[in-house]
Amino acid sequence: MDIDYVLVEGDLNRLKTYVESLEKDYHINITKQPFIGLTMIKTHDSVEHQPFYLGEALITETEVSIKDKVGLGICIGDQPTRSYCAAVIDAAMQLEDDKLPEIMDFLQKESFDISEREKEHNYQIQKTKVDFKLMEQS
Repeated sequence: MDIDYVLVEGDLNRLKTYVESLEKDYHINITKQPFIGLTMIKTHDSVEHQPFYLGEALITETEVSIKDKVGLGICIGDQPTRSYCAAVIDAAMQLEDDKLPEIMDFLQKESFDISEREKEHNYQIQKTKVDFKLMEQS
């Protein structure tokens, strides 16, 4: 399971609700308020196999601390809530306390929901494909 992918692609309302439940258990200190910035998108040239920068992407970044652990949340676009939630989960996971299995369970359920949503999306796309061989036979 790719935790970062789950945090940026999961349902924002469920993520926010879950993080609100964590706020009851932890004292969360926001060390850097959500802020918008730009980052360069690095990729590789497929011919010369040299790295190059494709362009800039708008990101939102937040940093929090829980006890002595620092959590960082970064996501594409103007998404301060998602960025904050990702930072809280990052810090909480680093504590490796009795909440870790609960956090992992939440992330696993979100991962499953994302997978199901992507399967349904792909199924809908497949229904619209045209088989050109069948068109030639007409």
